[in-house]
Amino acid sequence: MAKAQEGPAYKRLAEELRSQIARGVLPVGEPIPSASNLMKAHEVSTTVVRDALKILRDEGLIYGQPGKAVYVLATPDESKAKRHSLEELSDGFLQLQERVGELEVPSDASAVEELREEMGELRRSVAVLQAQLIELYGRVGQPYPRDKAPMKTEGPEGPRRAVGG
Repeated sequence: MAKAQEGPAYKRLAEELRSQIARGVLPVGEPIPSASNLMKAHEVSTTVVRDALKILRDEGLIYGQPGKAVYVLATPDESKAKRHSLEELSDGFLQLQERVGELEVPSDASAVEELREEMGELRRSVAVLQAQLIELYGRVGQPYPRDKAPMKTEGPEGPRRAVGG
């Protein structure tokens, strides 16, 4: 880049592209300049361009595949709102997982059946939330953090076993 600015070149390039996206110079849905055009325009190496684009991809601003164009996915404000929405959904998912894990096993048969029904509903809710999380993470170009809080599959009595088999 021609300007003498502070910080690594890849961060400066990422900031410049982020600014262009925010101002609408690079509109949502449109491709950004190719890596070679970015290298020439900003007088930087391939590594600088690659690292700058990784920052923007991690922020949910751009998406693309190797060998194809890279497109603007969202403005910085839109991406920030999506990240907050994902965080809220993720927090709700974790709370629901904790609630399922805290359920106690009652002693009488009718209470056991009621608990089974409630646990089935909770598991369906967890599955729906997880599917929504995966979809939302995909929309903002982020990998879904599968190992964040694994769901417990056994209760206080130990792992589940098939009855009569």
